[in-house]
Amino acid sequence: MSMNNENKDFGAEVSVPGDTSKSQSSITSSDSESKSKILGSIYKKRAKNKRAGSIRAILRSSDVKVLDECVANLVSSIHKIIGSTQVLGPLPLPKKKKVWTVLTSPHIDKRARQQFERFVRTRMIEFPASKKVMDAIDGNSIPASVEIEVKT
Repeated sequence: MSMNNENKDFGAEVSVPGDTSKSQSSITSSDSESKSKILGSIYKKRAKNKRAGSIRAILRSSDVKVLDECVANLVSSIHKIIGSTQVLGPLPLPKKKKVWTVLTSPHIDKRARQQFERFVRTRMIEFPASKKVMDAIDGNSIPASVEIEVKT
């Protein structure tokens, strides 16, 4: 009777001396970790390496739903003008947290405080520079809660 790497009756794994294969559970967990690291590095490289003759639109808002709707409208209008292959994004950038601390008591008891926080979410879109695209961005209705920054 020869010894196999897997015991088919119980689903348990039997180790054989000299066998360098990994178990299935360790492969899947390391693959998911490496996949997330690879995706993170791709986004960082894309964010750092700007293409020549392109424009970056950075949209910020504290309301996620409004931000995503605005980004979707902007991307769809850009797709109609120049096509989908030349548009990069929307890429979600890290959210930033702003915290304010206010003293509750006006005179004494400094330990009585309240903290208020606001999260600002950011999305980035990169597309080639053209007059039609800039007119589309200017003509697109952007809500007051969304801040847009255009970098060339």
